[in-house]
Amino acid sequence: VDVDANSFTSEELKKALAKMKESEKAERKVSFLFLKQCTVRKKFRPIEQLKEEFEKLNMKIETDYEIMVKLISKFNSSASTLDEKVAALYDLEYYVHQV
Repeated sequence: VDVDANSFTSEELKKALAKMKESEKAERKVSFLFLKQCTVRKKFRPIEQLKEEFEKLNMKIETDYEIMVKLISKFNSSASTLDEKVAALYDLEYYVHQV
């Protein structure tokens, strides 16, 4: 858009108005996402903070991934009995099914 001109054509005005609307929509979308992220952060605490709080209570919280790694290592261990391996497979099946 030629800003130095005394008058603008209708096409120039339409293009400028369309650009303004697009930038306004983008700003609204960004602010909406920021507000949504803030509300989620207020509702939930990070997993690291929860782990620290549970450790203070002498409770260890493991993620599904950590449990699955332990089950796989138990299954692959030569020291495990057949019953322990079967139990590990059943437990592993439960966690894999969730994924």
